[in-house]
Amino acid sequence: MSEEQSLWVLLPTGQRASGEWIDDTLHARAGEQGLLDRLTQVAAFPRQRVEVVKGADADGQVNEMFYRRGWTDGLPIVPPTMARVDAMVRAGGRPRNMVLGEADPLKGVVSVEKVAINAVMAGCETAHMPVVLAAAEALLEAEFSLRGVQTTDENVTPLLMLSGRAAKTLHMNSRFGALGPGWRANAAIGRAVRLIMHNLGGGWPAAVAFAGLGQPGRYTLCLAEDDEFNPWESLREELGFAVEDNVLVVQRAESVVNVTGGLDDLATVMASATSSFSRLHGGKVAVILAPYVAKSLAEQGQSKADVKAYLHANSQAPADVFKKSWLPARLAGKTKWPRWVRDGVAKGWVPAVESPDDITVIVAGGDIPIPQCAYMPTWGFPPCRIAKKFEMPGI
Repeated sequence: MSEEQSLWVLLPTGQRASGEWIDDTLHARAGEQGLLDRLTQVAAFPRQRVEVVKGADADGQVNEMFYRRGWTDGLPIVPPTMARVDAMVRAGGRPRNMVLGEADPLKGVVSVEKVAINAVMAGCETAHMPVVLAAAEALLEAEFSLRGVQTTDENVTPLLMLSGRAAKTLHMNSRFGALGPGWRANAAIGRAVRLIMHNLGGGWPAAVAFAGLGQPGRYTLCLAEDDEFNPWESLREELGFAVEDNVLVVQRAESVVNVTGGLDDLATVMASATSSFSRLHGGKVAVILAPYVAKSLAEQGQSKADVKAYLHANSQAPADVFKKSWLPARLAGKTKWPRWVRDGVAKGWVPAVESPDDITVIVAGGDIPIPQCAYMPTWGFPPCRIAKKFEMPGI
């Protein structure tokens, strides 16, 4: 006969500053959208900080209970026991009750403890907590436009790029498969950010978040810049930080487009309809260059600024092609496009972004002679590139 377990778990969901739980709003929304056949326990939980779960399989009970309450991303979670959360809070180096802000759209209060709970659930190591806190702070910046990201029908998601020596210490992948599975830091840190958005902001798919299709990056989209393979100044130095600093850069990404080729191939993809929302809203896009491509360009005497200038100059769509694409055709006469887009149409060519500085370039990927790059178009306004320096003990 199995021995009974007893788990004291902390609740990951959000309360507004007024004390109301966002789950009550979510219960009504889930009912309207016909989601309660799956989310059978929404808003059915003790209204307290800690809940005791007992049984022969308490871990399994927590997983099933949290899933039915709508508190997971669909994957199994690590039960946020008091001991695990306490350790995560300590690793963050801030008071557990410190409030970072309120998460849109449902305004759940984002405290250090709530961030820690969701980080535990995501499978983070305690060493990851400073990065997760930096990411949470970035989400709460007005520039990030969390309300828009959470409620739009587009597939936008946070893009997390770590620039600094902490990447190696945390075993964050910047090489083979940097955007794929296999590395806990990439997977868990990005996942923690999604759970924070989900449980504190209320960004539940089909209830509050209406992204038409979604994308795999909504589980996690997190990688590191590769300092060793990067032949230019690092992203952190480019943004005004010191080379010894650890900096998390957060942008919005609507998708990840694989581009096997050099700058001309990247520019061709950037010129396409993938950049429609960059043109509509203005914004900052991201380009990942394979080490092979970056090294070749540097050996030809090109700087990172040269690369960005080239991509900007060669990512221009013919005005007649631009006007026939879905978004301009649909919105013709109904919205005012940015001046730089209107000027481009008048001249016959429309760039993907307003200026070269709107292109973030980092080097990552396997060190092999294959030009496997990626383009990440953006969505939303205002333009978003948020850099958060963070401290880590011993680094």
